[in-house]
Amino acid sequence: MLQEFLLLATAHLFAVATPGGDFAVVLKNTLRSGRKIGVLTAIGVGCGIAVHVVYTLFGVAIILSQSETLFNIVKITGACYLLWMAWGAFGSRAQKAGTPKFEILQLKNVQAMRQGFITNVFNPKVTIFFLVLFTSIVSPQTPLVIQGFYGLWLVIYTMIWFMLVAWIFSRPQVLHWYQSHGHYFDWAMGAFLVFIAIQLLL
Repeated sequence: MLQEFLLLATAHLFAVATPGGDFAVVLKNTLRSGRKIGVLTAIGVGCGIAVHVVYTLFGVAIILSQSETLFNIVKITGACYLLWMAWGAFGSRAQKAGTPKFEILQLKNVQAMRQGFITNVFNPKVTIFFLVLFTSIVSPQTPLVIQGFYGLWLVIYTMIWFMLVAWIFSRPQVLHWYQSHGHYFDWAMGAFLVFIAIQLLL
């Protein structure tokens, strides 16, 4: 089970680090309303992950036991979606230097958390990735309590990661660097997504 957990945690580490809707909303709120609002948005994203964990834990056994065809459809769909995201990542280019000037937007705490939550829950990338991860990595024989621990870890790590994003991008000098060099990071994430997609298809 340790190997299973390490594989799941590593895959999730790269997945959550890939810029997407969650990253965008945390970054936007951080730039517009400050570090505190960015952190609260990150907490909302983590709560959204909890929703994915719950329906995945209760749905994975049905997917595996009732329909091999459906299982394969989920994997193929997920692999194709990952390849599509990788294509977008490879298209990333350096931006012009200079911090973008956003209008001041004072969000309430609840609004920030709600934005993070909704963005994550309705993100198809997260839905497909969770189904693919759990159906491909986690064994049906793994006790539900252990799977619950896996899910709790993913929720906590997601919150911590996006809190870190909020903290880092509240520093203007870091934003300058990302605008010029962030496309290299995007390319690396794109390469990893291709690797995961190929593994799923095989």
